[in-house]
Amino acid sequence: MFVNILDGIKVVDVTAWAFVPSATGVLAHWGADVVKVESTTAPDPMRRGDLEPGRSAPGFKHYSRGKKSVAINLASPAGQELIYRLAADADVFVTSYLPATRRKLKMDVEDIRAVNPNIIYVRGSGYGPKGPDAERPGYDHLSWWYRGSLAQSAMDSADVSWPPNMTGHGDGISGLVLAGGICAALLQRERTGIASVVDSSLMGTAVWFQGMALLGAQAGEAPPRKLGPVERPKVTGGFPGVSRALMSTYQTKDYRFLSLCFLGDADRDFVDLCTHLERPDLASDARFVHVNERIANSDTLLAILEECFASRTLAEWKDILATARGAWCPALTPEEILEDPQTLANGFVRYVDYPGGGVKLPIPPILFDEEGGDPPVAPDFAQHTDQVLSGLGCTREEIARLRDDGVVV
Repeated sequence: MFVNILDGIKVVDVTAWAFVPSATGVLAHWGADVVKVESTTAPDPMRRGDLEPGRSAPGFKHYSRGKKSVAINLASPAGQELIYRLAADADVFVTSYLPATRRKLKMDVEDIRAVNPNIIYVRGSGYGPKGPDAERPGYDHLSWWYRGSLAQSAMDSADVSWPPNMTGHGDGISGLVLAGGICAALLQRERTGIASVVDSSLMGTAVWFQGMALLGAQAGEAPPRKLGPVERPKVTGGFPGVSRALMSTYQTKDYRFLSLCFLGDADRDFVDLCTHLERPDLASDARFVHVNERIANSDTLLAILEECFASRTLAEWKDILATARGAWCPALTPEEILEDPQTLANGFVRYVDYPGGGVKLPIPPILFDEEGGDPPVAPDFAQHTDQVLSGLGCTREEIARLRDDGVVV
C-alpha cells in the first residue's frame, strides 16, 4: 500500500516551465499539499495555451500532478498579500523566478521570511545563485545539455557531427534531485529547528551527472573530437509561438556550437540579438519584424543567422553575447566545465587532496544556504573495519579473531 510520506507538508509553488515544477510535482506525488500559483495573465507556459476546463498539455500533466491551482495577479499589492497569507502557515516556498522578478514581486527570501521565519525557501535556476549568469534565464537544453557539456560528450562518444537535442531530460532529472534536497531540508528543520534556503540548478545537476567525464578530462582521456564544417540536419517541428531560427544550434567559425532558446519577450529579445550581432537591419526587415513573420520565414532567418554565427569563434561570441537579453549558451566540453565561471562561482566542482594526487570532484547539486560542502575523500579498502566493529561492541580480541578467521579484513 502506498504511503503519502509527506502528508501534512504544505508547499507554496510559484514556478513555471518544467524543472522546478517537476520537483514540486514529486512532492505532491509523495503526499504534500502543493498550491501552485499561476499569474492571472500568464499561466504556466507548460500548459501550451490550453486552458479549457479540466485540460492541460501532457508536460503539465506530468510535472504538475496532484497540485492545487490558483490564479493570482502577482504584480498587485492585493495579490502579494495573498502570497504572504499562503506562505504564513506553509512548510516550503518554491520558486523558479529569476532574482530581478522575485525582487519586483516582493517575494524574495526576506519578504517570505517576514511572514514565516520557519519556512524553507527554495530557488531553482538555470545556473545557480552566484556568478555572472545567476540572473540569466536557463532551460534544460541550454543550461543542462549544452552548458553542462552533455552534448559535447554525446558527440565525442557517438558517430554524430551535429549536437543531438535532448530537450526535457534535464528538467525531470534535476527536479527529482531538487525534491530530494527539499526533503533533506525538511529533515534538518525537524531535527534542529533550522530552516534553510535551498538552491539547485540545471547546470549544477549536469556537472554532477557528468562526474565521470570530468574525471576523465582531468586524466587526459578521450580528448574532444576536432570537427570541421558540418551540414545542419533538416530542421523540423519547433516550439509553439517561436521561430525555429531562435530555437536552434549554430556552428561557429572555429567549428564549435552555441544554442539559442528565445522563449521570453520574443520581439524585444530579437531586437536585442540583432544589435549584438551588428545586424540591426534584421530587426526592421519586414520578414522578421514580428514573431508571426519570423515564424513564417524561419528557414530564411535561420540561414542568415547561420552565416552570421559562422563569422566568429565561440570565444568571440561568448564575449559578444554576454549581455544579450535572450537565453543562449555555448556547447562546452568537460574540460571547459572545470574552469567555467559559473562552476567556480557556485563551487559545483571542488578540489580534493589525495596522497597519490588531488582531483576535482563535483558536489551534489543542492546548496543549503548557498553552500554545498567540500567533497569528503573516499575510503581506502577496509580502512574503517576496526572503528565500525568497535561501534558494534566488538572487543579488540574479537575483531582480531574475526580477521584471523577471514570474516573481515
